[in-house]
Amino acid sequence: MPEKKPQLPIKEQLKILLKIQEYDSQLLELQMRKSFFPDLLKQLKEEIKNLEAEFKEKSDRLTEVKKELDLMELTLKQEEQALKDSQDKLLKVSTNKEYDAVQMEIESHEEKIAEAEEKIIVLLDEQKSLEKEVAELEEKLKKTKELNESRIAEIKKNSQEIDQIIEKIKAEKAHLEEKVSMRLLNKYRQIRQGQQGVAVVPVV
Repeated sequence: MPEKKPQLPIKEQLKILLKIQEYDSQLLELQMRKSFFPDLLKQLKEEIKNLEAEFKEKSDRLTEVKKELDLMELTLKQEEQALKDSQDKLLKVSTNKEYDAVQMEIESHEEKIAEAEEKIIVLLDEQKSLEKEVAELEEKLKKTKELNESRIAEIKKNSQEIDQIIEKIKAEKAHLEEKVSMRLLNKYRQIRQGQQGVAVVPVV
């Protein structure tokens, strides 16, 4: 049978319990500080993610607008050429029927030209607005990533440092607990659970 360690006087054990209680309070405070880290990390990452999504959405739309502009400019060019051809044809018609048919062609081309020009104006306006938004978002995303990634790294570092402190305190606490009787230690734990963290009050 292993030799039983001699117990310290009760007064000494109570002093040790006060120190254990101090360690428990420190552990609680450190764990509370750490409990905020996951939400902070999530917020910082989501802010970057949301900006990236917005930047992509605007950039994709800008690409689409440029394609639509190219298509409308091609349509405008084709309709202008078709209008010129119809106007040339009008000079060569010999009957009223032919004249009316060509005149309808001209009106159709003129309508399509007007529509294309209107769409081009709208698209150019949207392109200008999007180019400004994309440039601003790109700058905002760059700054936000730099700031948030720095804060994320800092939080992770703080978390690791707190973990190291917690392990050190736990080791010191475990060492002290060996000096207190199991009966007294169990009583301390029981009271502490019911007294919001205070189980031992120093006697002045």
